[in-house]
Amino acid sequence: MQEEVAIVATNPSSRTDPRDLLGEWGNSADEWVRYIVRHVLTGAGPLSQDEAAGAYALFRQEKAFDPRALPVEEPLAITESEDEAIEPLALTSISQVVGVNALVEGGVIEPHAGLTILFGENGTGKTGYSRIFKALAASRTVDVILGDIEAATPKPQSALITYTLGSDAKTYTWTGNQGVAPFTRMSIFDSPSVSFHVDDDLEYVYVPAALALFNHVIAGIKSVQATIDQAVTELRATATGLVSRFPRAASVYPLIETLGASTDLEHLRSMADTSPDVDARTGDLRRTVAALEADTISAEIKIQQRLESILTQASLAATTIADLNVDAYTRERDTLRTLQEDYRTFRTALFEAADLPAEPDDTWSAFIVAGESYQAHLVAEGAHDADRCLYCRQPLSEAARELIGKYSEYLEDKITADITASTTRLKALTAPVTGTQASDAAAFAAEYSESTITSATDTDTGAGGSGDAGGSEDKPAFHVELDRTLSTLTQLTELLSNTSEVSGTLTEHAASDAETLRSALGATSERLAELRSQAETRSETLMAKKKELVELEAAAELGRSWSLIDAQVSDAKQADRLTLLAKPMPGLLRAVTGLAKTASDQMINESFDALFTEECAVLRAPTLNIEFVGRQGRAQRRKVLTGKHKPSSVLSEGEQKVLAMADFLAEARLAGITAPVIFDDPVSSLDHRRINEVAQRVTLLAETTQVIVFTHDIFFASTLLSLMESSKRCAYFQITDEDGKGKVTRATGPRWDSLNNIKKNINETIQAATGQDGDARAALVRTGYDWIRAWCEVFTETELLQGVTQRYQPNVRMTNLSKIKAEALPEAIETVNRVFEEACRYIDGHSQPLPALGVSPTLAGLEAHWAELTTARSTYLNAGS
Repeated sequence: MQEEVAIVATNPSSRTDPRDLLGEWGNSADEWVRYIVRHVLTGAGPLSQDEAAGAYALFRQEKAFDPRALPVEEPLAITESEDEAIEPLALTSISQVVGVNALVEGGVIEPHAGLTILFGENGTGKTGYSRIFKALAASRTVDVILGDIEAATPKPQSALITYTLGSDAKTYTWTGNQGVAPFTRMSIFDSPSVSFHVDDDLEYVYVPAALALFNHVIAGIKSVQATIDQAVTELRATATGLVSRFPRAASVYPLIETLGASTDLEHLRSMADTSPDVDARTGDLRRTVAALEADTISAEIKIQQRLESILTQASLAATTIADLNVDAYTRERDTLRTLQEDYRTFRTALFEAADLPAEPDDTWSAFIVAGESYQAHLVAEGAHDADRCLYCRQPLSEAARELIGKYSEYLEDKITADITASTTRLKALTAPVTGTQASDAAAFAAEYSESTITSATDTDTGAGGSGDAGGSEDKPAFHVELDRTLSTLTQLTELLSNTSEVSGTLTEHAASDAETLRSALGATSERLAELRSQAETRSETLMAKKKELVELEAAAELGRSWSLIDAQVSDAKQADRLTLLAKPMPGLLRAVTGLAKTASDQMINESFDALFTEECAVLRAPTLNIEFVGRQGRAQRRKVLTGKHKPSSVLSEGEQKVLAMADFLAEARLAGITAPVIFDDPVSSLDHRRINEVAQRVTLLAETTQVIVFTHDIFFASTLLSLMESSKRCAYFQITDEDGKGKVTRATGPRWDSLNNIKKNINETIQAATGQDGDARAALVRTGYDWIRAWCEVFTETELLQGVTQRYQPNVRMTNLSKIKAEALPEAIETVNRVFEEACRYIDGHSQPLPALGVSPTLAGLEAHWAELTTARSTYLNAGS
């Protein structure tokens, strides 16, 4: 007999409608916030794209960014409204499964409106079907679905789902999608979800429509906040590119570089030049700068510097030539020649008797001078020996001493001293001329001389005009004086160096040439000074004009770009204001979150707490505390044990399993279950007592809800079938891998045989046999005996022995032992045992001796035996009444 489970509806206490909370808060907020709240309340959902844009537009107008065009957002008038009813969802079949794991094709599951059991051993393919349900629902533990990994070419995933939504029958072709409405309303519990339900901070899968309003308001505020952020970003991005229009050296550049909300526009405007002729003035100034930058003065200065150097050399040379005293030179030259002649006469006479090897010439004189110098050296060293020869060191003879004496007399002769004095005077006269350097002047003269030759050549070849004209154009005005001076200097230098005779006519033009060259030098120096002065002035002028040009260009650009500058400063000010106005946004979000927390405490958390406590009591789950947390308008729950310990660190695996199931069922019941609830192996790691308790909770849920159970536990499956025997709200499917994984077969179950079902089958078989003859009747009669044999077994288990022991049950029901009618047993046992033995003779499941194989059962015998069993059951049940 099924134990009763107390599950009652939870009646939440009186509470404030969330719409009232939102309305009161919205009426105390800005208009744009009230706009969001109004649209969320009236639409009962999130803002549309146009409504979100309208909220931002109202924000801008309310904060005086834009002219006011929208109407005033009046205070909200709140009226309660009921949440919309949700149409119930029920699955009617899943078929045509392709490409899911290694499931064979062709399987069909037709879930019952109540309980559907999908039983199969591990590895038979149940998981493939459960994964389809998880994908459709987008459950917390949805798995990646693979195809047949052993197939050469995996097939695309697909399955045909038929279902009802309210009163409408629908179909959906699944192709691997996750989270498909309305299947997302299905609740799925499996082993991997245990950790979520036990330890994690979970959000509710279901959020009441009224509570969801807070999320929509938060989303609306965030959309305005995001639009503000985007507007600020765009407003501040307009600064790029403007600064590149202005010269970096302009005084206005730093002001443009730092354009922003704090820029003094009036000061900046005063620096702009918007005159109509600004472009013309800019062009003129650019041409002036270009002319100054050409720098022709520097080249002219270099030319004049070289010319000054050349004229300096030439005028000095001419002056030196003019200063030469030709008469004095001639007299001194004659004096020197006379002295030299006297000297040679004296030397010849002095050494005529000396038997010299050659005439006493200048070389010999050098020899005598060298000997005298050596003798002076020996005297200074104190090593001179007057009796020995200075050269061969042999003793001197009288003749030798006489010769040496003549040497001394020769060296001490006055004529030699006069020659030396005359030579010195002559050198003093000629040195200024012979020492004059005029190489630069000579090179300059050679240049225009070559130019003259080239011009003459060009004239000869027809390349130019008159040779004389070409030559005279290349020569300087002083070229005659320069050429004559250089020529005279060359001749004089050669004559004076050789002490040759100089004619007075050679230097007669020197003075006038020197004057002309000095005059040209003075003019050149003056021109050079003038050019240098101009160069210094030009550099300063160029700098001033460049600066003037930069400032003028910047001022002109300032005028041209004023609209952009004004807009950029305006944008920067607007961005700063928007940033300032965006600062309260987090506070608004926190306020809505606080309201949502209050509402969720009333609408969800209090209800969930009661439901969870109820489920824990039914499932005998451990007692613990639930903490409710909320952030950004989201309701969440957290379970803790004493000392803030996580349940998983203290509870056993079985305790965690039933605790998670209690959390799962409380969450599913919170909204009112309107869609299938699916359990995937819910009793693994549970003992027999907890399995029975879970089975009772599942079957109680199946009385009002479509429930689908995947299991490989035969005791759990048989318990479920037993508990559903009276209501018949159950379908059982066997999943095997005999013909490939996932082979689905509708079956009666491991223990689904009931007396009423078997009685119906026996009567239908007898009725069918009555209308047949021959082998067909014989086959039906044998089938009838097969059912009679099964009836005997079930009658023995359930009524004779009162279900004390049954197949696939985990325990012996000792409480039913007293219900057995011992006094009526013998008669019932005799009839049942005799008919059971007779039935075994006619069924294929028992081997028979050869003589019995030829005896066929008759329809009359079947009817008689069935009547005996019916009478025996009635007698037993009425015994003791």
